[in-house]
Amino acid sequence: MKLLTIDPGLRHCGVALFDISSAALLCAGLPKNPEPAHGALSLASWASMAGAVDEWLRPRVAEESFQLVIELPRVYAAAHQRGDQNDLIQLAGVVGMLGGALAPIESRRSVYPRDWKGTLDPDAFIERIKQRLDAAEHLRVEMPSAQDLHHNVWDAIGIGLHALGRLSPRRVFPR
Repeated sequence: MKLLTIDPGLRHCGVALFDISSAALLCAGLPKNPEPAHGALSLASWASMAGAVDEWLRPRVAEESFQLVIELPRVYAAAHQRGDQNDLIQLAGVVGMLGGALAPIESRRSVYPRDWKGTLDPDAFIERIKQRLDAAEHLRVEMPSAQDLHHNVWDAIGIGLHALGRLSPRRVFPR
């Protein structure tokens, strides 16, 4: 059985695929929405993003069943908001399309950003995610050429590590 984790986006989705029995990362990438970026986002654009994720996924899982964990957007207190909050409505549409198109209802669940990554500095948290991967897993990460999109892939991997219990803080006890 596999675990698919998604950091949803309107233009790109970070995706990661894990083997549940070994908790190992199999692959990770960033499917792109083939719809043009300009113009209003719509149901067709949401479906196009879901289709791009499905196209990335199908050769990697074939007919094997998988569980889905997807990050669900959430509105936070005004002091913690960044960007246009109306984008969250569009993002929720993408999440709905992905959830409905990819997995049966009994094998999908969502997680809020604060539940899996807390409130740590994003760059520091990406370093924590990288530290949890072994050398072979690092080689399975397909990064886009644009540096500003890398966080999407790392977030998808982080969601999977959290779901598999590999992301909890390591405690150091003095002797």
